Amino acid sequence: MIESESAGMTGGVRGAETGQSGFVHSAVIYRSQQEYLDSVVRFVGDGLARDEAVLVAVPGDKLDSLHDALVESGGGFPAELRMADIAEVGRNPSRFMAMEGSFVDEHAGRGVRIVSQLAWTGRTDDEFVACIEHEALVNGALEGYPATVLCLFDACRLHDDVLADARATHPLLWRSGAHYRSAEYAPDDVLDRCNQPLAAKPGAVTYMVRKSADLRPARSFAVNYAGWVGMSQDGIEDLQLIAMELATNSLMYTDGACRLAFWRQDEHLVCEARDTGRLDDPLVGRLDPGPSGPASRGLFLVNAVSDLVRTHTTSGGTTIQAYLRFDPSSGPNG
Repeated sequence: MIESESAGMTGGVRGAETGQSGFVHSAVIYRSQQEYLDSVVRFVGDGLARDEAVLVAVPGDKLDSLHDALVESGGGFPAELRMADIAEVGRNPSRFMAMEGSFVDEHAGRGVRIVSQLAWTGRTDDEFVACIEHEALVNGALEGYPATVLCLFDACRLHDDVLADARATHPLLWRSGAHYRSAEYAPDDVLDRCNQPLAAKPGAVTYMVRKSADLRPARSFAVNYAGWVGMSQDGIEDLQLIAMELATNSLMYTDGACRLAFWRQDEHLVCEARDTGRLDDPLVGRLDPGPSGPASRGLFLVNAVSDLVRTHTTSGGTTIQAYLRFDPSSGPNG
């Protein structure tokens, strides 16, 4: 199983036309719909010809055109090809690495290819930060695994800063069907920039969790707040899980208290946890920890439930903000 920092790495499949073995992480910064289709069809077709399993995860509005182009290129739709709407499975960018890891695990002993378009127009600034943070982290997370990944970036619609970060997080870039090494590749620099301080929200409602006995009243506090702002029952249950997992994680791994805060931000409800600990492994919560990794199970569940998770950590403490899309209740909650 692909797990976090302590997992052993395996690998040994030759990557796409790069001559590399193991994990190959590349990007195409496309400038037209035709270049988009040609790049994906060529990449997928080469993988299928090598008997590799292929996952294509792109926004829903791209799925139909890609499906048709892939069918036309190969005369059918092979069982080895899976397609998914990344706007659903990767709406929280911190969740997508777990899907990639699961796909590799599912086809253990076999090469896989993954096409993804995690950064699309309409994302918020915070979401773009989380997208490019994922692209930087995946270089180390999947190193050594038999996975060849192609990431798609729209040069005509994405901001120049996003495109620059794409070049900085992908060691290989594609242009006109040929690959070359990115002269701007510097994923550690990108991670430093992504570790941005997260400002406290004036007017947020707060609750201090100092010991395990505070967890039950903190949960009631979260439920009451969500009901007061009119969140649906499903949303309330998700918020309970997020608040409890964040607070429990703080109590387990820090010497101080956890300050929970809640507020509305546009179409989201935000749950924030602040403590005095340092999050040393940035992959915690991004990969399925498996039965041997209960320590990171809580943050994994937070990522699985949330629509966005942002983290800032230093030697002086850690702040985690989990966003839940606000789904109004159709009636009274209490």
